[in-house]
Amino acid sequence: MAKYGYDDATLQGIINATETGLQAMGNLNSGVMNIQAMLPQVNNSTSGIKLSTAIADWTTDFNLVKNQLDALNVKANALLTANRSANTDADSASN
Repeated sequence: MAKYGYDDATLQGIINATETGLQAMGNLNSGVMNIQAMLPQVNNSTSGIKLSTAIADWTTDFNLVKNQLDALNVKANALLTANRSANTDADSASN
């Protein structure tokens, strides 16, 4: 790791981890949305209403976390690009 920032391997690790996390969360969210779609047909009781409320909370939280991971990934990609550009510029200047 560089003294004042992240090296390319660390940034690539962050990018890969966020992409993997987003994919896994997307798969999980699909399952939750399938339950939400079936819920009115299979459970229209008090417990069904509570589950529906929990799913609404999930949807809000999911979107918040997804947006934050997307933003982290954008920043990590931008920093990786800047690092690589700085390395290229430094190599060009030294030639």
